[in-house]
Amino acid sequence: MMTPIGQALHGRGPLPAAAGAGLRVMASAPLHGGELPGMVDQELADLIRPGLNPAQARVLAVASCPGVTDVRIGASSAPHWSQAADAVAQPSLTAAKLREITAVLTFP
Repeated sequence: MMTPIGQALHGRGPLPAAAGAGLRVMASAPLHGGELPGMVDQELADLIRPGLNPAQARVLAVASCPGVTDVRIGASSAPHWSQAADAVAQPSLTAAKLREITAVLTFP
């Protein structure tokens, strides 16, 4: 699911088009229902934002994508919900940081 982020970082794809049309863009299920636990380990989480756990780092990366205005998050417990809320309350990642992350997660 890195393609939309990569496209948005280059001003292409559906996210910038939606923003240009004045639409709000909601990212839904940024953790794919918990199916992506291995994609971001603690080392990558620390690259994204030191101090966040891997799930929080993934949520922050999605929330920081250019053109994304809202993130829809489901949580299995109150502590998980609180962690997700803390992640989206963080300052957004810069475009340079998002490019660095997409380079790490994009396979040739």
